[in-house]
Amino acid sequence: MKLWQKIILTTVLLIVAAGALIYIFQNQILTGLARVLIVDDSLQPADIIYILNGEVNTRPFHAAELFEQGFAPKIVIPREEDGPASEVDLYPNGTDISVEILQEKGISAEEIVVIEVKGGVTSTRDEALVLRQYVETHNIQSVIVVTSAFHTRRSQWIFRKVLADSGIRLQIAAAPQWQFDETDWWQTERGLLMFVQEYLKFGFYIANY
Repeated sequence: MKLWQKIILTTVLLIVAAGALIYIFQNQILTGLARVLIVDDSLQPADIIYILNGEVNTRPFHAAELFEQGFAPKIVIPREEDGPASEVDLYPNGTDISVEILQEKGISAEEIVVIEVKGGVTSTRDEALVLRQYVETHNIQSVIVVTSAFHTRRSQWIFRKVLADSGIRLQIAAAPQWQFDETDWWQTERGLLMFVQEYLKFGFYIANY
């Protein structure tokens, strides 16, 4: 057998072997890729619980659980940008939905702080910048940030950058994903979209911030 034929045969065998290994261990590989996105700190009591907007089916519920467990005396959330439907009162602002969920869970209005922001927050970075301002004016020393599990790694990265040199003790609490988790995300459209979106957005954040 000529040298070039040996090279082609070896290459084909390696590709087949790699494909077979990926097929055999696909669940472990896909689960591992998702776990890279997740940060869930072992929590200590903090001054406030800070909820990130979005995913109202998970984040406010998890924040309420942490509040009820005594991890912080207040829950803080920045007001998100109004969409066209919200501006004409046809659809509620997402922040208002989160607040209503918290109150439904028994948390009083006095224990919830909505930070009003001109134009509303539109990104995770915006929410980190608002938190930086808030802690500097309210003598806050420690914060638990609550967000969706797949969103935690990117959130931790940007919050650490924005809060650098602030002296704030930052903890990340992962709210369980709705309808999927790291072990089966590829089996649902929602999971696939969330997974791909987070890797793309994390890359964007690293490149731009």
